[in-house]
Amino acid sequence: MAKVTLAERIMTILATDGPQFTRQLAATLEAKNDSISEVCSCLRKKGLIHSEDGLHGLTRAGKAFMESGGFVPCQRKGRGAASAGRTLRQRAWSVMRMADHFTVDNLMQTVCDGDEGNAGENLRNYCRALFRAGILGRTARTRAYFLRDEANTGPLAPAYNRAEKCVTDRNTGKTYPLEAAHA
Repeated sequence: MAKVTLAERIMTILATDGPQFTRQLAATLEAKNDSISEVCSCLRKKGLIHSEDGLHGLTRAGKAFMESGGFVPCQRKGRGAASAGRTLRQRAWSVMRMADHFTVDNLMQTVCDGDEGNAGENLRNYCRALFRAGILGRTARTRAYFLRDEANTGPLAPAYNRAEKCVTDRNTGKTYPLEAAHA
């Protein structure tokens, strides 16, 4: 069972109990005010909560995000949060390996900092290719993606070669042709 992050716990409290002050969240979660403030700052930057005078509440996007059961995109420093030198797809792959299920919008909220050009289309094409290669599956009800257990072979993101119509697992060297039947 995956460990629930502080960000997920904050989002859950705000979804069930409504707006809360930093000190209330800290007391309920038995966490330091600084930790709560840091995570709330991240959630604010992602557009999931709004804050005013230390009072935090979910935005419409935050409510929709909680209803979809997405992966909460904030993590503590020192645990791979920094993305310097890592490609958009590599950052997305790291999230895919941790999340139970995700959408392209979830990935964008998590891995994009606003400097990427055409990130949405890039990630849509990448997820579609990984799905057609059989690396990702999709849930029946929500059509969210999930990483198939057998495809989680290591930390290096699979490489999508559009010209050759294949995906190569850079951890094992195995090449997967894109199957039109999966599309």
